[in-house]
Amino acid sequence: MFKKILNYPGFWKSVAVLSIGYLIILILLQWGFTGFSTEFFSRFTPITIVAFVAGGFIVGFMVTYGKFWGKLKQEEFKNK
Repeated sequence: MFKKILNYPGFWKSVAVLSIGYLIILILLQWGFTGFSTEFFSRFTPITIVAFVAGGFIVGFMVTYGKFWGKLKQEEFKNK
């Protein structure tokens, strides 16, 4: 089932779109917790950028995987 979901048409496009969306939300939340200070962006290091991108990808992948898993289970149930 895992390979079937990963190879499903539109899976990776959805992962990319959701990852970017969650990345933006994560950055805005972190920036908001610093009081929308401009110093927030000056503190960005390569590790911070990797952490934000990885966090966005992980959440985007998990949400998309769950969405497609449910979709395939419904299709499988209808075909019985």
